This record gives sequence, C-alpha cells and structure tokens, in this order.
Amino acid sequence: MSKHQKDTSNNKNFRIHCSSVDTTLTHLVDKSQSRLPKWTPVTKISNVTGVKKIISAASGTIPTFLVWKGKNKLEFYQKNKPIKNFTIKKDTIKDICSGEITYLILTKSGKVYSLANYNRTNTHCEIPLSDPEKSTWNEIRSVPFFNQKKNNRKVKSIMMNKWSNYYLCEYGHLYANGFNEGALGDGTNNDNNNIPVFISENVTRVFGGVGSSCFLITNTNNELRGAGYSQGGKCGIGDYADYITPHLVPDWKADHILDIKICGDFTILITKEGKTFSTGFCGANGIGTNTLIFTEIPLLKKKKVIQIFGGIDIALALTDEMELYGWGFRKNSHPTDQYQKITDQPWNKPRKIDLPSFFQEKINRSTGIGIEMTCGYDDTILIYPKWKINSLLEDFQNLYKSKQFCDSSMHLNNKQIIPIHKTLIELRTNLSINKIEKILNKNDFKRQDIDFFLKWIYYGDQENEKILKSIFKSLHLSFSPDDKEHSLKKDLLRLFKDEDSKDFIIKVKIDDDDDDDDDDDDDDNEEGEEGEEGEGEGRYGNIPVHKLILIARSGLFREMFENNKEKQNIKKVNDYSGKSIESLEILIKYFYTNKIKLTADQDLELISEELNDVIEYYQLNENSNLIEKLKEK
Repeated sequence: MSKHQKDTSNNKNFRIHCSSVDTTLTHLVDKSQSRLPKWTPVTKISNVTGVKKIISAASGTIPTFLVWKGKNKLEFYQKNKPIKNFTIKKDTIKDICSGEITYLILTKSGKVYSLANYNRTNTHCEIPLSDPEKSTWNEIRSVPFFNQKKNNRKVKSIMMNKWSNYYLCEYGHLYANGFNEGALGDGTNNDNNNIPVFISENVTRVFGGVGSSCFLITNTNNELRGAGYSQGGKCGIGDYADYITPHLVPDWKADHILDIKICGDFTILITKEGKTFSTGFCGANGIGTNTLIFTEIPLLKKKKVIQIFGGIDIALALTDEMELYGWGFRKNSHPTDQYQKITDQPWNKPRKIDLPSFFQEKINRSTGIGIEMTCGYDDTILIYPKWKINSLLEDFQNLYKSKQFCDSSMHLNNKQIIPIHKTLIELRTNLSINKIEKILNKNDFKRQDIDFFLKWIYYGDQENEKILKSIFKSLHLSFSPDDKEHSLKKDLLRLFKDEDSKDFIIKVKIDDDDDDDDDDDDDDNEEGEEGEEGEGEGRYGNIPVHKLILIARSGLFREMFENNKEKQNIKKVNDYSGKSIESLEILIKYFYTNKIKLTADQDLELISEELNDVIEYYQLNENSNLIEKLKEK
C-alpha cells in the first residue's frame, strides 16, 4: 500500500457523502445555506480502504445503506448509523445490489443471499423466498432456489430494478423474480413471483436500474434485447410498446457496449469508446426531445465518459478527466443547482457537478483514489472513494509479511535469522545471497535497516530513503531505489522472459473429441507426479512458470503448497480449471506484468468470460482489476 493510501485511510473525518433529490432525506441538509439538497456527510465508516461497494435502498421514509467491506464482511446502516454486522461464512462476496426494499448478495461460489424488510405492502414479491413475511433487517437469508446443490444453478451476476431481481447463471441462463404482469420478460402476464422463473438462454449480460420496470440483455449472438414496461420508449427498440419477452434493439452490437443504466422514464448507455447515448422521455433523458432509439447526448459529445449512474429521476456521468455531469427530471431539484447560479441550461440536460471537497483534494488520476458512486431507490446519490490498489505490489507485500515458502535465509552478526525468497532478492539486486549477507554484516546494518531494504525488494517501498541509499551504496548497486528501470514490475518482466530459470510447469488439457475415453486416467495425475515420458502427447499443453510467482499471486497454489508438504517439491501439476490454454497463458503473463495484451485475432468476449472463471478458480487477489483492464482494450 502506498504512503498516499496510508495517509488517507487514517483520515478520521472520512465519511460517505450523499446528495438527494428526495424530501425523505432533507434532514441531512443544512437548510440555512440552501433550500436545495447538497453533498452531505452521511456517516463515518472505519477502515475506508477496505470498502468495496456501498448501496442504498429505502423502507418507507427510512433510508438504509449496505457497506461491503473486505472478502465477506457487510455492515448495515439505518438512519445513517450502523445497526448490524454480517459475515458470509466460508465464502467470498462477489457483488451486492439493491432494489426498493431488498438487498441481494452474490458470492464467488455462485450462491445468493437476501437482506430485506417485509414491512411494505404490495412489494414483497421482490423478496426471492417462499416465505418473505419472515424477512427482517436482522438477518441475511439464503435463497434456496440457487443455493441447493441439486439445483445446479451457479449464479454469475445479479441485477435489481424497482421491484424485480435478475440472476444470470452459468451457461447463459437468466432467471428473475418479483413484479410481473408482463414486466419480468418470461413470456407471461402471470401473477408476481417470489420464486425465480426462467427468462432466457444464451445471455451474457443483464442491465437495469433501481428506478426501472424493464431490463436489457446482451447475448451470445452479439445482440442487445429489451423487455418489460418501456414507458417513454426507454428500451430503445423504436416504439412505446411493452414486451413480455426480450425483443431486439436495432442497430446495436453487444461488444460495443460498456454499460447501461435504466432510470424511471429514460435509459443511458455508454460505449467502450466513451460515447454517451440516451433514449426515452425528453423530460429527463439529457437530450431534450423524445427519442425511441438510443441517440448521442449532444452536451457530452466531446467528453469521454467512463462510468454512468442512474436513479429514478436522475442520471450522472463521470469522464476520464474526473468531471461529473448530472441531469434529472425534477426541475426544482436538479442535483447540480446547488453548485452554481441558475443558468439558461435546461434542467433536463447535463450540467457539471462540483465534487465534495474531500474528493477535490484527494483524487489522483493515476494512483491513490478515484471515486465510486451509486444511486439509491429514492434518488439518493452516494459517493465514496475507490481505492486504486496495485494488486501486483499488494501480492508481494503480503508475501513479505507472511514469511511463507521461503527457500533461503540471511544470517546477521547478532545471530538473527531472516527467512527470504532467494529468487526474488537475487533478481532485484543481481547479487548472490551470500554476497549480500556478507556486505550487510560487514557494514553492521541493523535488523530494522535490513527490513527497509527487504520492503524495497518485495514491493518497492521507499519508506526510509536515507537507509536505502546507504545500503545501495554498500552493495555497489549501479542504480537508485527510485530507478524505474529497476522497479519490481520491470524486474518481474525480465524474469518472465527468462525461460531457463522457470522451475514449474502447469499442464493444460487440450480438448480432443477423439480421445475422451482416456479422461479418467489423467485424473490420477492430480498431485502433479510426472507420468512416463510421452504419456498424453498431443493432449496437454505445458505452461512454464516460476513457483514463486504462483505462490505470490494465486491463493489456489498457496493453499496447495501450504496444506500438503509433500507437494512443495513437485515440478508439475495438471490444471483443472477447464479453461483454454490461451486464457491461462494470458493469466500467467498477468501474474508477472499486471498487464493484459490481446492480439487482433483473439475474441475479447470469450476470453473475458473464461478469465472471470479462471480468476475465481485460481483465487486472485480480491483487488485485482484484470477484467476491467481487459475490457478497456
């Protein structure tokens, strides 16, 4: 973690900031300054660098917030105060989302949990349980429809709109529950459903929003399709009709779309190039005229938008220059009026929003923090820091702290012994361990001084420049601690290119339809023992790698080597992720470089889909942004 991150994480005044265009939150506003709502500190949370996502729902006039912290921790806030902590045992959270009265939690194992309050009339169908009347804010409940093993329904992503929930499972199967009467898209006008029903197959992504009563999906045919209540033409299909099954949205390809948010009467869409489009009712669509198809928003044409956010009556867009623009339905409660004098700019078109002072001071476009935002059911806007953590540096920092799997040691004059990873230290200094040890002892460096040096070795930390320069001088290193050509990233790239020093092989099964009868024999080699020479020739591809890299970057390999000491000396292992050798080679290169590079003939969507599963299988650092980097290409 960088110094910048440490400094900001210790900021005792950090709070979630909120803006609202709804009267239910006016008690948060300093009315002496303005009758319009402002960015207002909502509540203080601890360990801000651990926050992954914050979302908001409403129960009556009481706003609630759910904070996802760390791997499996949740904090629930009501009336801006923490009232309950939850832990998803024996699993890791993958995502959380909110509707009007319900929160859904998705884990990496594909299970779904619900946190909801039944005390609302006519909307309990949103709770995905057979007995929603038992739901309270006091417990998270497992959703049996997905969580029973015999169902074989592993959920990959979740989405919620106003009163409905959508679950995208393996093999592209989409399920939904909640308010129906034609809005679910299952081809019926049946009564509302607590229990999920099947909607469509071959689905790749699903889009909606807390204010919507329709949804959009992409599929394996590279299509965009919409279903539900399309009031104002917000599905972009070209008419005002409602559709009980997903209907084709003309002139759009799935692989051009970065994100979509559906609001009350309009929808916004951004492309991977950062262009922003909208469709629906002119009262809020950002264009100023009714449109039944996606039309580019004029005032954002010269901006590259990287994120969009949508509430019931408002929309926001964040550019690559960290400029925030907003527009909304309510003329007297435009979320940007508080920041500037009234202008001739119509309230239903984008206006620039000044960020709260905390973000103005702390945002760094390349390191440190960015911003994350969500819109709640009641048009609450939550803004909080997005910590930009370098997963490569963090993984090696954790390796340094753990002292696990060390293959050598340094002996000090005072008879202290420091366990180390020989490969990494010799890579970073181009000196032998024996020579480094001899020089450090000769110059009588203290244990604390050597720890500063090792922190630089493992993750580039330069906490004490004076000591580092003294050690570098004593070792006669030809470069300085801040030399970019000798950063950890550059050194690992050199290690990646050094084929001769790679000491481990991952054997990847290559599909062979003519040889299926031998599959059972391959499983006998699970522990990585070498078979007879030539065994399985033409059926396996070998990926050479350094064992140190696997230990540092993959939780799966750490567990494998840690839990079975007999395996620590193996040289080969079969891969059982079931993914192609192409995607695994990309992953291994990412282990070394923290970068993704595809060739023109590689299928972005296919590899993204495979890598999502491979990342989970190999247990990458939870802060890894591999897929985000890939989608930016």
